[in-house]
Amino acid sequence: MCRMSGFTVAALIQGTALRSPNTVAIVAPDGSEQTYADLLTTGRRLGNALLATGLAPGDRIAAWMEDSLEYVQVYVACALAGLVVVPINARLTHHEATHLVSDSGARVLLFTGGLSGHVASLTSVVPDLALVSTVADPQAPTTLSELVASGSDDVQPAPSPDDLYMIGYTSGTTGLPKGAMLTQGSVAALARLNAQSYRLALGSICALTGSMSFVAVVPSHIISHFYVGGTVRILGSWDVASLIDTIERHRITFTYLPSPVLGEFAEKAAADPARLSSLLSVLHSASKASLEKLRAVADVIGGVLIEGLGMTENSGGLVTVTSPSDIRLEPGRPDRLASVGRAVQETLVEVLAPDGKPVPHDGVSVGEIVVSSPALLVGYWNRPEATADALRDGWYFTGDLGSLDAEGYLVISERRVDLIVSGGMNVYPSEVEEVIMRVPGVVSCAVVGLPHERWGQSVVAAVVVDPAVVVTEDQILQMCREYLASYKKPTRVQFLDSMPTTTSLKISRSRVRDSLAT
Repeated sequence: MCRMSGFTVAALIQGTALRSPNTVAIVAPDGSEQTYADLLTTGRRLGNALLATGLAPGDRIAAWMEDSLEYVQVYVACALAGLVVVPINARLTHHEATHLVSDSGARVLLFTGGLSGHVASLTSVVPDLALVSTVADPQAPTTLSELVASGSDDVQPAPSPDDLYMIGYTSGTTGLPKGAMLTQGSVAALARLNAQSYRLALGSICALTGSMSFVAVVPSHIISHFYVGGTVRILGSWDVASLIDTIERHRITFTYLPSPVLGEFAEKAAADPARLSSLLSVLHSASKASLEKLRAVADVIGGVLIEGLGMTENSGGLVTVTSPSDIRLEPGRPDRLASVGRAVQETLVEVLAPDGKPVPHDGVSVGEIVVSSPALLVGYWNRPEATADALRDGWYFTGDLGSLDAEGYLVISERRVDLIVSGGMNVYPSEVEEVIMRVPGVVSCAVVGLPHERWGQSVVAAVVVDPAVVVTEDQILQMCREYLASYKKPTRVQFLDSMPTTTSLKISRSRVRDSLAT
């Protein structure tokens, strides 16, 4: 038996497996499942098999996988063996994935069958990558199940809370995506804090609506449920009708609603609220939603609704959250659903003026939101300047703007100013602009987000071209299709004669946004 050394993801998983060995931990979309005891055994054998290939604790394992039981096993294996998970969004192109693999220095890539074609393109650029597939694939010399079968049951030395566990890539407003370094301790702390913020009961049953390839989903939803000995049902493809069916049939206690489905969920749930009687909490986060749609959901499920602010740099979890009483409308009190709640336990949230001093907590004064939390990243992978800029004196400087009122409620004014959040997906203009600028004849471009009733924001590109060259919208969109995930592709391209600029001759995004909105 391995003696636990501090609160880590490894210790969390082992502890739950000892307490609740026969509880079902994960149910896959195809109905296959594993108990905590089985998941611990599989994870240990997979971790040991990976180490037996010559890997050492601290080595990076890239996971380019669709939602599956195997994806959870990879996270468990890395936690127990001291390896580092580098999740790659399943919707990325091979161009985007290549940067994540190369930048992280990953030595192994685990992938699912649906991504085989992309992997072939990636390995032509990163040839020395060891490949492991979940299904038989001529590119991969071994499958994940074969590795599990070959692994021993040896118990590895306990990892330290300070050991790196994940590198979660988050795009910056300029340049290529950078990797947020999350430790065994920070992700375990996030599981504890999110269990409280989400109001998870012991044995909570989760309908997992978010894709596991988003950095935040496994730490914030799955590992948080491991903390309370819960069961996570991975839905895979779903719609509102099937989600409500799942809630009723399996007595779901927790789920997450992305912004695009709020209106439809409110409408369908209102038709028969009794079908949702098992729910204890329903989270909305990640992207801004209209107060009208949030209020429509709250009118059906009441204080079960949770609104909060989360971020990859906080191990994917919440830094603020609403309480059940916040959902009630009371005379003379602001509608708290217009806020993202108050700081979660063990977390400090402040709003600073440009001089670094706190702004008045009057609900009006706006400044940069800064956060201190035990779940924070320890830095950006191989980015010392970005780390020094973001982490100062124990605070994470988010780049988001907001205000605090006298009761501690946080209202977001701008999300990283240039960031576009479309359907809960982050789109950074610099990534899209860099691709558009590859089109011959494009002189300059600016990508902005415009309000969209369903998605929150849609991606729109303003483009100036050389008058001597014919450039069409189809050419621009085709370039984006090749190099960008589909959700980053502009929904509209507007050609301009010239680009509005600031007094310092930089492109004025605000003026571009205003001109495209009219």
